[in-house]
Amino acid sequence: MLRRARCASDSESTAFRYAGRERRLSSSRASSCDGVQRRLLSGVAFAVILALVSTSSGSAQSAPSPRATVTGRVVEAATGQPLSGVAVSVEGFPMASGSDSAGRYQLANVPPGPQVLQARRLGFAVARVPLTVPGSGTLAMDISMAAVALRMTEVHVTADANSRARGELGSASVMTREAIANQGANSLAGVLELVPGVPLQPPGLDQVQQIAMRAVPTSSGAADRLAAFGTLIILDGVPLSNNANLQTTGPRGELVPATSAGGGIDLRRIPAAALERVEVIRGVPSARYGDLTQGAIVVDTRAGIVAPEIVGRYDPRTAEGSITGGRASGRSQTASLTTDLARTQLAPGIRDADVWRASLDMAHRLVVGRGSIDDPLSPGTVFDSRASLYQVYQMEAEQPTVHPGISSSDRSGGARLTERARRGGLADRHIELTASIAREWQNTAKQFPLVRGAEPFTDLLVAGRNTGHFVAGVYPAIVHLEGAPWHSYTRLEGVLPGARFGGDNTLRSGAELRREWNAGPGYQFDLEFPPQVDFNGVNGYDRPRRYDAIPPVATSAGYIDDRFTRTLPHGMSLDVQGGLRAEVFHSGTWWASSARDMVLQPRINVQLSPIPSVRLRAGWGRTAKLPALGDLYPAPQFYDVINVNWYPPNVAERLAVLTTSIRDPTNPGLGFAVGHKAEVGLEVDVGHRGAALSIVAFRDGTTGGVGYDVQSSFLLREHFALRDSSVGTGRQPQYVTPAQSVDTVPIFIDRPSNLQHIVNRGVEWTLAFPEIPQILTRVEVQGAWTVSRLSNDALAFGQAVSDFQLDSMRKRIPYWSGLVERGERALATARIIHHQPALGLVITGTVQYFIRENTVQEGAIDTLAWAGYVTRSGTFVPVPIERRGDAQFKDLRRQRLGLLSVPASPAPDWILSAQLAKAVFTDGRLAFYAFNTLDRLGRPATNSRGSRFFPRTRFGLDCTLPMATLWSGR
Repeated sequence: MLRRARCASDSESTAFRYAGRERRLSSSRASSCDGVQRRLLSGVAFAVILALVSTSSGSAQSAPSPRATVTGRVVEAATGQPLSGVAVSVEGFPMASGSDSAGRYQLANVPPGPQVLQARRLGFAVARVPLTVPGSGTLAMDISMAAVALRMTEVHVTADANSRARGELGSASVMTREAIANQGANSLAGVLELVPGVPLQPPGLDQVQQIAMRAVPTSSGAADRLAAFGTLIILDGVPLSNNANLQTTGPRGELVPATSAGGGIDLRRIPAAALERVEVIRGVPSARYGDLTQGAIVVDTRAGIVAPEIVGRYDPRTAEGSITGGRASGRSQTASLTTDLARTQLAPGIRDADVWRASLDMAHRLVVGRGSIDDPLSPGTVFDSRASLYQVYQMEAEQPTVHPGISSSDRSGGARLTERARRGGLADRHIELTASIAREWQNTAKQFPLVRGAEPFTDLLVAGRNTGHFVAGVYPAIVHLEGAPWHSYTRLEGVLPGARFGGDNTLRSGAELRREWNAGPGYQFDLEFPPQVDFNGVNGYDRPRRYDAIPPVATSAGYIDDRFTRTLPHGMSLDVQGGLRAEVFHSGTWWASSARDMVLQPRINVQLSPIPSVRLRAGWGRTAKLPALGDLYPAPQFYDVINVNWYPPNVAERLAVLTTSIRDPTNPGLGFAVGHKAEVGLEVDVGHRGAALSIVAFRDGTTGGVGYDVQSSFLLREHFALRDSSVGTGRQPQYVTPAQSVDTVPIFIDRPSNLQHIVNRGVEWTLAFPEIPQILTRVEVQGAWTVSRLSNDALAFGQAVSDFQLDSMRKRIPYWSGLVERGERALATARIIHHQPALGLVITGTVQYFIRENTVQEGAIDTLAWAGYVTRSGTFVPVPIERRGDAQFKDLRRQRLGLLSVPASPAPDWILSAQLAKAVFTDGRLAFYAFNTLDRLGRPATNSRGSRFFPRTRFGLDCTLPMATLWSGR
């Protein structure tokens, strides 16, 4: 398989030059590549247009074999009375039915195997009923509904073992509103703890929250950062992006702010109170999802007809309140609103620091033509409009008596407008247009006292020689990072269902356009007080930089995805989903420019059911992730070489002369990181009171993740003699030109490159035991064993670079090539659910057991592990391993510093959390939760074991009251 679409004519010359690990392609080759890429894009565009204009009838099509019909009654849980007007659907499939006056519904042509029925009606909690559908015949299944989910016979407070995302065949975890409300989470991050292998955390907004799917931390933390950056979040049909987040000081910065730059979006911005449904596609997503390497999380916020309610949550550190409601206007319109306000104190009683979050989500739906809002498969034209605002503000005030001069704040917010227009019903041929524009505001401020010796420095912003000055002692470094990311997104998609080849076939094709940029004033500080003290007379400090000077990034994509389902003889069934996506990173700022990089991404998932209760699954696919804007356009790097350093006692006599050079670390060859995902799995639906089993083995690999490589070069350093340099004159001496001597100084430029490689492999499992009817209790056990192996091709120099640059007598130093880090974690979570529907009571106990954790760096630390040496002219000289023991290399034989010599492996341990939820005031809800109920603190480090730390016990209350209850005084 080709990693990227690249080409070269045999007659063309291709020149490769190795210098600081730089690769250059000849212009003739690039021209040939552009031609082939344009032809490939034209082919994809033609296929998209062909799919959109195709018809679903024709002589080549054949009727599918008959399937099962699911029928039954929908009744009220408390009284057993039939309910009419209930929308009953099969999750993941575009089929639905409404119940009649007798409460009866009927769904025809339901796919065989484990499925989930969903029932919705205003004023009642959504009911979800797992069932195993046979290959043919009729299956009777009654559904009970209640105003509060706690009073229903079937209550689901976890993700189903055999979950399915809508329109997706890859392995997934699905959390509905029922499970979200019972989780007691403050944000999307807390909801994702229902996914196998995710550690539990206390509710709150304490720190930046990101999700690293199917990856575990390594010693440097790079593996989980790459995984978080490669996990796609789709909110109400529109992908969120953190590509243009520049709230970081770069590889040479010393004040590192705690922001989400360089990883996935901060999940604190999405309150759990606004969520209706979360689908976590852990396996191979369909071709309609791009700009990812790890997986996709599809999030639906609450919209449509929603019974108004007020939710309050409180514990000693976090307080939150939210209001949600939605109503209909006739049969053609609905409008809804959700607002949320939360606060977390970071260290109450210790320091003045807290986090605030405010959010507002508005949704409006308009149905034009045939159909109405009561029909989830309305065949008319449907317009969905969304507007959302959020603000997350973290502040730590200065405490003069405890930590004088230290303060920080991080304010991030955003506004987003989305319009989705669909022509045609979901179950029929239809076309959909999605357009979104999002603008964020980010302001990070940090103040910290720094100590610097009496070193000369210059405030020159351009290359050249300048008279500098001295600033010594303690001074406050104050940094402001002000960003304004923009993200525009457009997608046109057509869906063509039909009966072909003896089965059901759904063809989906579409095209996407994205454009991202940052319009903020950027990285700002007072030049007299730079936030760096490690510059050494050669390496300067990073100067202020405006973000709005960075050009925008434009990408486009086209995709085709087809899903085919067929019933086979002997009760078997086959489900295949395959597609192809072409993603293009354009060389200019608009989509009309040529392709800088492109990745073809084939994906396929296959599912075979030998019997209706068993599913055998396998998937494989390629994905791609665009580099961050800060990696595509890194800040220029300054080098301030000292020519004169005259420092007598009298300030007026001091003289500093420096020459500033600027190097651009931009890598024009930087392109997509490419992921390869593969999985196999088994799912069994026992069919006895909810018993089910799911087990998935996976291997996810990413090549070309962005990291920093070293590009070497050198500068000429001039040494000037002084005239009139007597001490005590009260005036500065003069320096004499030309220079009395010149030497070379090696420099090393940090350059973003596609050099990181990560492989995640492991097993995920979920086992739901049958309910014990005598005590109305069921048990679910889920977990994951994951191993992450991160490697790179970067060069390292130990800790001798500064001395080497300053000491002209040192002619060379050794360098090392590459590093391997490995992280391993086996984690199991058991949930015990006791349900008393007559009392509206659910008690949930959660035990999480850390079976095994291990972190190790696999780099060799012996004195022969170095790869070569670098000279004062910045030239890399590799040395074969068989010659590294020669006498001439005695000065180079040293151990590589900075690596973990002992693996960090904490002892196994566990924590227990509990929650009690009770229906109150007829249709309200009151919950009491206790995170880490037994206050287990972990274990300290020993000579052979690493330390483990658990957060302290957190008790809290969660109350939901429908507004109708408040108004009626019940």
